[in-house]
Amino acid sequence: MMQELMQMMERSDEEPRERQIRRLGARQLRACQREERRAEQAIMEIAWSRLC
Repeated sequence: MMQELMQMMERSDEEPRERQIRRLGARQLRACQREERRAEQAIMEIAWSRLC
């Protein structure tokens, strides 16, 4: 009983984004990762431009 409750808690703690990624196909997953990398690069460029 206690283990079942703990498993339910772990499942509810998962981020919705992680669940979505698990559902995505390989092509969609790569597209999502590319988009994230582009966003990170853009943020870094802004940060560097403010330092200079």
